[in-house]
Amino acid sequence: MPRRRIRGLWFALAVAVTGILCGALGLSVVLTGGYSLHRMDGTAMGPGLRPGDRMLADRVAAGDVRRGEVYIVDSPWGLHTAPVFRVMALGGQRIACAGGQLSLDGAPLDEPSARQAGTCTRDFEVTVPPGRAFLMGDRRDTAADSRQHLDDDRQGTVDLAALTGNRVVWDSGDDSPALPGKLIGAAVLMVLGALITVIGVLAVVVLASFAAARRRTAR
Repeated sequence: MPRRRIRGLWFALAVAVTGILCGALGLSVVLTGGYSLHRMDGTAMGPGLRPGDRMLADRVAAGDVRRGEVYIVDSPWGLHTAPVFRVMALGGQRIACAGGQLSLDGAPLDEPSARQAGTCTRDFEVTVPPGRAFLMGDRRDTAADSRQHLDDDRQGTVDLAALTGNRVVWDSGDDSPALPGKLIGAAVLMVLGALITVIGVLAVVVLASFAAARRRTAR
């Protein structure tokens, strides 16, 4: 086989291997990112999330939990389910309802009007202990959240360990956010890797077939 054709074959093999590595890198980002797919049950997060909507969640450290984020909560208040709630206050913050107004650290909370109905059916004031969170659903008039557990020894707050497994980063609801940039990048890598691999493999097959045909002709 001529040296030029051998170099072409090795180049095609290198292209195929590069494609495989590229796709594997994208897949590793997805797998190591701790992403998981879930289905919304119940109406606690309506109207944005309805029963049957899909949710993509990732894992976070307890120190990375942020107020306003939505989480699939692992068995809060001794429940044997994993409801979906929004983090309304974190350790050291004071959340209160008084005169029908929800406030955080003494300042009224500016929220979408769709969430406000039924928020303050009873007055309360909770200073969230360190390492814990106060949770609410978005459909406040029916959501069975921290407000329904104010009389327990932790005033309805939940340990951050119950949140770190499933932070909702995307959902199929009406106000669906964009997919995380890391996940988009991983998908691009996997698609690009697949295309490069196919091109490399086809090139190898064509060059090998051409070389075999030339050998048969030379005989």
